[in-house]
Amino acid sequence: MIEPTNITNYNRTQAELEEFLMFAIIVAGKTAKTQAEKLNKFLWTSKIIGVSPFKWLQYLVNYNDAMDDSGTLAAQLKHYKLGQYKRIEKAFRGILQFEGRLDTVSCQELESVDGIGSKTSRFYVLHSRPDQKVAALDTHILKYLNEKGYNVPKTTPSNKKKYRKIELDFIAECEKAGKNVADMDLEIWKSYSK
Repeated sequence: MIEPTNITNYNRTQAELEEFLMFAIIVAGKTAKTQAEKLNKFLWTSKIIGVSPFKWLQYLVNYNDAMDDSGTLAAQLKHYKLGQYKRIEKAFRGILQFEGRLDTVSCQELESVDGIGSKTSRFYVLHSRPDQKVAALDTHILKYLNEKGYNVPKTTPSNKKKYRKIELDFIAECEKAGKNVADMDLEIWKSYSK
């Protein structure tokens, strides 16, 4: 299960990377602990039968029993109340193309999937690979930057140019503090999410 207070792990297996990417997708705008618990329940059957999260997703995508649609991906997302059902379903379907190479998939590749934006792709990469120079600009990071005197919006910018400028400002603040981006991200999240 994903532990939101201990999110950085550079030694995840492929199955753990699959679960972490799924978490990165469902946590956007939600409470991390709650979403981690929901994802764990959503993946419970896969753990019992011993298949990877992506194999379980593929099964749910392919499930097509006209008599009972309760086993479809859409139905399971609703059953476990993951929220934002259309976005998450599109994203979960889209990430299956990265099976077996989640340790090298780029932010750009992830963002090519409908339902994954800059914040989600960077969150995934930042907390699964060492020494990344990317930032997951959530409300906590933006609040921190605002308190440091930066002119930033209250919510994550969707404009890629604006996102990149703020991202570089945050990376500079990390360097000034002598911390890597992942550690500073987690430190700020813990501080501001109380």
